[in-house]
Amino acid sequence: MLFDIHNTKFAVQVRRIATRHPIRKVLVTSVQVPRRNRKLDKVFNRFRNTRHTVDFAPVRMVHGRGKFGNINTALSKINLPDYDWIVVTDDDVNLPHRFLDMFIPLCEIMNLKISQPAHRYHSYTSFTFNYRKWNSIGRVTRYVEDGPVTAFHRDAMAYLFPFPELRWAWATDIAFCDEAHRNRHNVGIVDYTAIEHLKPAGQDYPVTEAMAEARTFLARRSLQPDRLDLFRDTEILRHIGNGCLTYDVMV
Repeated sequence: MLFDIHNTKFAVQVRRIATRHPIRKVLVTSVQVPRRNRKLDKVFNRFRNTRHTVDFAPVRMVHGRGKFGNINTALSKINLPDYDWIVVTDDDVNLPHRFLDMFIPLCEIMNLKISQPAHRYHSYTSFTFNYRKWNSIGRVTRYVEDGPVTAFHRDAMAYLFPFPELRWAWATDIAFCDEAHRNRHNVGIVDYTAIEHLKPAGQDYPVTEAMAEARTFLARRSLQPDRLDLFRDTEILRHIGNGCLTYDVMV
């Protein structure tokens, strides 16, 4: 069972901004993996449960191309500036009720241009940094993972698209966040809308090859991320009320 967002002390605050927030146009895209169409349909139905306007752009998986190579194909036929947000999702994820209603406003009040929902504590994630932080609505961070659900604001898509076409997609998130920081844009994690990733990463492909490809990719871009700097919060949103936000600023 997913974390019951309606029983938290933040619920009244978040519901208030969710119902008053302007309607946004959102495009949800995903790779259709053979024999997993029902799983993707279930995820898409969760995204449909919202007051926002949502369109969908699934793409059939082409063998030999990575996740974002396939996503590039899906998005190449779409006028992306028509959308406020592009959400890239996997099919092995469970979303909270009315996910976008809470997620989109919280991203925007924190001025995030690349964002992800936090993970529930029993969710499969590559890094413990991505687990939901206690007593936090959301965080401005140095890093956002490129799955299983990643949201890109229109402003970020202007310099991120087309996405890097790596076979295994590892380290694309480091490049995304680096580009965002170069453009003085916030990236971050929304703790309030924590999700559940249903299986661990790396089960369906060779991890050693993915790591080697990532190292080559980062070296080509002269990126040498420091783990201590990368996995840290810079601000934590604690309270929303009367038009004011209360942050803890992390040094």
